[in-house]
Amino acid sequence: MESIKQDLNKEIQRLVFAWLFFSISSLIFAGIFAFLVAMARTPIVQDILPGKDYIHVALVGHVILSVVIWFLAFQGVLWILTCTGFLNVRIFNPTAGWLGFWLSVAGTTFIVITALFGLGTPLFINYIPVLTHPLFYSGLLLLTLGISITLLVIFLSIWKSVRERTYTGRFPILTFGMAMSGISVFFAIICFSLSYYFQASGPERGSLDFESLFWGGGHILQFSNTIAMVTVWLFLTNIVFKTFPLRDGFGKAAYLFYILFILPSPFFYFVYDVSSQEYRDVFTRLMQYGLGPSTGIFAIALISTIGSKGIEGKSGNWNGLISKVKGLPWKDPAFSSLVISAAVFALGGIISLTISGSDTRIPSHYHGVIGGVTLAFMGLTNHIIHLLKKDIYSKRLSSLQPYIYGIGQTLFVIGMFLAGAHGVQRKTFGADQNLDDFTKVIGMVIVGLGGLIAIAGGIMFVTNSILSLLKHRKEA
Repeated sequence: MESIKQDLNKEIQRLVFAWLFFSISSLIFAGIFAFLVAMARTPIVQDILPGKDYIHVALVGHVILSVVIWFLAFQGVLWILTCTGFLNVRIFNPTAGWLGFWLSVAGTTFIVITALFGLGTPLFINYIPVLTHPLFYSGLLLLTLGISITLLVIFLSIWKSVRERTYTGRFPILTFGMAMSGISVFFAIICFSLSYYFQASGPERGSLDFESLFWGGGHILQFSNTIAMVTVWLFLTNIVFKTFPLRDGFGKAAYLFYILFILPSPFFYFVYDVSSQEYRDVFTRLMQYGLGPSTGIFAIALISTIGSKGIEGKSGNWNGLISKVKGLPWKDPAFSSLVISAAVFALGGIISLTISGSDTRIPSHYHGVIGGVTLAFMGLTNHIIHLLKKDIYSKRLSSLQPYIYGIGQTLFVIGMFLAGAHGVQRKTFGADQNLDDFTKVIGMVIVGLGGLIAIAGGIMFVTNSILSLLKHRKEA
């Protein structure tokens, strides 16, 4: 058995609680904007919403909350948990830690207000969509500042722990993984800053190309999301099977392989013009070649561990195999989330190999991979609630939720793939989708069905988690 030090002091408990509540709240507002997207297509109701283009405004709000803020906020949970609690070290500066948190909350609040009231013009920028309004820009800046301060506190806490040797044995692999995630976010922020600098000091100083601004750093953020996801895979495997699927040194080497592709990213801004195709291509290649190998290693190790930990059946026949599969803890949400997360992420990765042009296979791919990340984070939430000495409000809901969300997300991805493979273009709505083929129609019907099921799974997760967090503490 490989144990993890999980006895958190009061200060760390409060910060973990705050970041977890914040992260789940971001999903609440993401769901609200998803609902408003539907309302913006509804006769009569659409006339009372702010602006004629509110469907696009609501989509910007939904995407940035569900893909950017939810991921960063949950990584905030993991940074505090693994880089202070698991190291048995007091946070380097609690005041700065709380400052980082509240700035992130304030930035998110500005973003939500901008989208709710339909302020600015929506721009569907890859990775970080934008509403062209000063309040939205202020929100992004405050969020970036809050995350930056949090990372600084985390890195200094790790340095303090290593200097004082507050942990026993080897440096925890979960802490190592989340430190690599933090480095990825730090480099993404550097990339955003350099892109802005070179645009602001370039020949066209009066205009800002948001696509170029967020292109490089947006790709690096995907490294952070993936690193956090595989770290949660390791965490969930340890929770379920009391072991890690990889040896400590080999796992850390796989993490460092990610970092090899992240470290050069700021230097590309001194080599390529941010408006050039070469700039776009180099970051695309970074992600193409940098994400696959290590993620594949973690996935293979995960499959191997699951295969070796099932109940022994008769080998060499189907009955033995079925017996082994049935013996796995499918009712445990930590296990089911782990398996479904890996499967959905793999589906998104496979679809990426089929992409050509600009059709809905692109959102099919990224909904697969972000669905995998989201499922992993959802699966760990119950355990974090337990660490906060609180009971799960409904264990039945927590057992069903990964399957509901996973089925919905899978249908959504498959529907998008079918539609895109037959020519439906991305970022189109209504009549512009040109659904003149039976397969296109079937694909988009599957998308709608999958979306509804996934939303139901999301509501189950949010409701159960919030009610669990708001319940009284367990008796000691």
